[in-house]
Amino acid sequence: MAVRTLIVEDEPVTQRLLTLRLQNIGCDVVGAADNPRDGLNRFRELRPELVTLDIQMPEFDGLDAAGLFDAIRGEDPRCEIAVITASAFPAHRERFMKAGAIAYALKPVDFRRLADQLRKYFPDLKRAT
Repeated sequence: MAVRTLIVEDEPVTQRLLTLRLQNIGCDVVGAADNPRDGLNRFRELRPELVTLDIQMPEFDGLDAAGLFDAIRGEDPRCEIAVITASAFPAHRERFMKAGAIAYALKPVDFRRLADQLRKYFPDLKRAT
């Protein structure tokens, strides 16, 4: 069964790339949002099983991302979150992994590694090629 997935990412090219790569491993990308407010609204509307979250967007920093992360987990603790970001700050990675992120992938994304991390929580997903 496909994993219902929401992408929260401000770059349209990255949104498309994530959509294609996630679909190839068995995710059903049900929506995308390019800012945190829309991300939370789309989450409430779509109720995905997985959210990919960029933590650096215009007018959106690590603290805002933490708030969005916590809001999603507070509304549905079963929803898994994978952080996909260019932020290599160890404090960011530590904060999100401690909060329950199932992956913290740096851009450019190693999709094989990301798929392996996601399969720990969604075993029906395929290996990335």
